[in-house]
Amino acid sequence: GSPPSYGGGSPPTTPIDPGTPSIPSPPFFPAPTPPIGGTCDFWRSHPTLIWGLLGWWGTVGNAFGATNVPGLGTSMSLPQALSNTRTDGLGALYREGTASFLNSMVNNRFPFSTKQVRETFVAALGSNSAAAAQARLFKLANEGHLKPRT
Repeated sequence: GSPPSYGGGSPPTTPIDPGTPSIPSPPFFPAPTPPIGGTCDFWRSHPTLIWGLLGWWGTVGNAFGATNVPGLGTSMSLPQALSNTRTDGLGALYREGTASFLNSMVNNRFPFSTKQVRETFVAALGSNSAAAAQARLFKLANEGHLKPRT
């Protein structure tokens, strides 16, 4: 009639090893200045580097000197632009253009100067096909497939 018993006594405790010191490890992450450029994923996963470069001024409008940015707006932050999920040319331009802008700021060998990135980004906003074409070029540069500046 009585329920089975399993060993009795108090429940087991987790052993503690006081002899093992806790040594904090330094943060390891890719260098903030990649040899040729960083992809959208690189910059998306390192928002503190963006804030370190631009502080709170890191909006699409401020970065590109644009007063009218179709689709996503000028007040969108650069991390938001890198993370946008639009599947059209403008969405790709925001992602790849933002990564190129940041790469041009941290890497003097990046294929485009910051001024060139700004100008070509703004010029490509005129149509979805122009945006898609420029985004493809920025993507090649971000992935290190274009010749670095000398």
